[in-house]
Amino acid sequence: MYQPEAVSAAFAAAAADREKAFALAAERKEQIEKELPRIAAITRELSHIGAGIAKAFYAPDPNRSIDTLAKESLKLQREKKALLSAAGYPEDYLETQFSCPKCSDTGRVDGKICDCIFERAVNFSLAQLAKISPSGRCSFESFDLTYYKNLKDKSGNSVYEEAKRNFEYLKAYSEDFCTHSKNVYMFGKTGLGKTHLSLAVANAVIRKGFNVLYGMAGAIFASVEEEKFKGKPGKYTLQKLLDADLLIIDDLGSEFHTSFTA
Repeated sequence: MYQPEAVSAAFAAAAADREKAFALAAERKEQIEKELPRIAAITRELSHIGAGIAKAFYAPDPNRSIDTLAKESLKLQREKKALLSAAGYPEDYLETQFSCPKCSDTGRVDGKICDCIFERAVNFSLAQLAKISPSGRCSFESFDLTYYKNLKDKSGNSVYEEAKRNFEYLKAYSEDFCTHSKNVYMFGKTGLGKTHLSLAVANAVIRKGFNVLYGMAGAIFASVEEEKFKGKPGKYTLQKLLDADLLIIDDLGSEFHTSFTA
């Protein structure tokens, strides 16, 4: 489940967003305090109140002291928001704007990995797939079955129904995919949609959180051969092939034939 590289990239992206959020908040604070000096004074007063609340726990009547300070804090916060609004800014303009409010871009909530990390991991995997294939254009929704209505088999019969069955089988396959799913072998002439459907499956399975590895047969075998005989790990290593939940080898049979690829 989920490529380790994708999860690492997701945490790195979240950390980068967190830094950007703090940097933007600091920049806005500096800008607003120059423009609205009263807000700078309010910030200082709120800081003193925070320190006062901490000390109030040791006062003779802590509840009364804390209640008084809390009311003063709320009054100052309302004034701060009113000043921002009057100047044409959103009331939360000075708050740190994290891309994920749930985990504040830390990637974790109550010790568990946040959903945003899984979303980022999926997006990373989809982007990686798009770099080596036309996967962005290949989905089940964009697959046009009407193309097959004009195609005939050797006997002159329409191949539309067979194409429709294949399409529906692969769509169901991607929807029900698990690590125990059967292997699928697609064969036929060039231009019949094998790559499109392979990538449609890849996109759908990646979105379910599975580790999908896609590549052209020639590139995969060449990479593994380099790794084995020259010790040069490339994009496709034997371990990556074995770790994939779904391995898609496109254009199988077009690779250069050697005893190794055989």
